[in-house]
Amino acid sequence: MTPVEFVKGESALEDPSWKKDIQWDGKPLSLLIERKILVIHSLLCKCNLCSSTAKDRHDQDNDDDCFICRSQGNLICCDECPRSFHQRCHLPNVDDAMMGDDCPWVCTFCVLRASQSWRYPKQMTYQEALTCRISDHLLECQYLLLCLYNADKDQIFVADPCIHVRNYSSVIKTPIWLDIVVEKLQQNLYQTVQHFVSDVLLIFTNCATFNRDNAEFRGMGERLKVLFEREFKSTFSIQLQHPTASNSQ
Repeated sequence: MTPVEFVKGESALEDPSWKKDIQWDGKPLSLLIERKILVIHSLLCKCNLCSSTAKDRHDQDNDDDCFICRSQGNLICCDECPRSFHQRCHLPNVDDAMMGDDCPWVCTFCVLRASQSWRYPKQMTYQEALTCRISDHLLECQYLLLCLYNADKDQIFVADPCIHVRNYSSVIKTPIWLDIVVEKLQQNLYQTVQHFVSDVLLIFTNCATFNRDNAEFRGMGERLKVLFEREFKSTFSIQLQHPTASNSQ
């Protein structure tokens, strides 16, 4: 059977840990990703495998769980993809006034995907992206935060760790977490993209520092950092840096 057929056949299983048992040559699939044999596509990818047709979108029902917090309730549904959200989980937050039976609504993922070609007609360097004004790139920052919230399945990095983790404040002098980054973004407290990126990366630096002897939690932070950096490059159309002749000698 195809991978899609397999997942559908196993969808009734309550314990999703079976995914970790899928192996290649006796090794976990993550090894293929580390060796670049399997490449994770960005959510913005427009290749044939990732692109959906109008018929695909019509045939798909929207998710029953929020794409961000994975709980049910009163959800709003994107009219361009299967994703569903609580109004306060989506970024930007969705006001009741924006919703209506005759008013289509499109999520941040779809808005950015549809507009990226004209927002970034040419590639930029990493440093150029960092110096951009945050007010011109709120959409990209909101997208990156939504990616992190979705990937943080256990919500380890969402709330203030000082409240839930013993001795955290005695080890980490500058605590930072996703909810506070969202709050600062919404209150226009960031001036440049670099200020935003610095706070996000500090989350993972703090995680590595506090969990120096805890490989499991340190690994969670490392995986989210890799995700953030990959999506940042894709979102801002960062050009690949090729070594110069002098550096390659």
